[in-house]
Amino acid sequence: MCKLYLSLIFCFALVNHLNCQAKLHVEVLYESLCPDSLSFITQQLHPVFKELAPYVDLKLTPFGKSASLENGAHFVCQHGPQECKGNKIQSCVLNTIPDQSVQVDYVNCFMKTFRKEQRNEQEFGQTCAEAAGVDFNQISECYSSALGTRLQLLAEEVTAKVSPKFVPTILYNGQFNQDLQDASLVDFRRVVCTLISSAYPEACQGPAIIRL
Repeated sequence: MCKLYLSLIFCFALVNHLNCQAKLHVEVLYESLCPDSLSFITQQLHPVFKELAPYVDLKLTPFGKSASLENGAHFVCQHGPQECKGNKIQSCVLNTIPDQSVQVDYVNCFMKTFRKEQRNEQEFGQTCAEAAGVDFNQISECYSSALGTRLQLLAEEVTAKVSPKFVPTILYNGQFNQDLQDASLVDFRRVVCTLISSAYPEACQGPAIIRL
């Protein structure tokens, strides 16, 4: 417990270093078929994100413990080729969605749907993309083109800076802290609310809203 408080104090310093209206930068490094990624996104991130969105600058990076070969000619993923497919699809869709709340809704939908239908070669998360207002023909073109590869290489570059030992990995203001990581997996809302409390004292006043 003391370690957690020290970690929160450390991150308070990061937040207070910014101006009082700066948003908290949160980045989630995850994988499309990772059970722990699914759990975090569907049980921790998505249920509370609309409440936290005014105070958070979120980046979702689908790559995790994957690796590129021959400058992106091939990718190798922790949970097999279908995960590589899912990572690239999400990179393409996220690249077209400017609204981070819509991004979270999309990823929540995709993670559940794609895992359930992972043996279906025709499953590309079409219904999730369409629900987010994205033309899936555009996504199909991205997936099959150099753009999709470049987006995954960029995700690899971002992820390699952290070299995550566990997926998902959650970064706050660009920093990894093990105690905050552990706490985020069980109560993401509480961690974020604590970190933004000095800059946004009006935030997180109500009880947590759980959406199933």
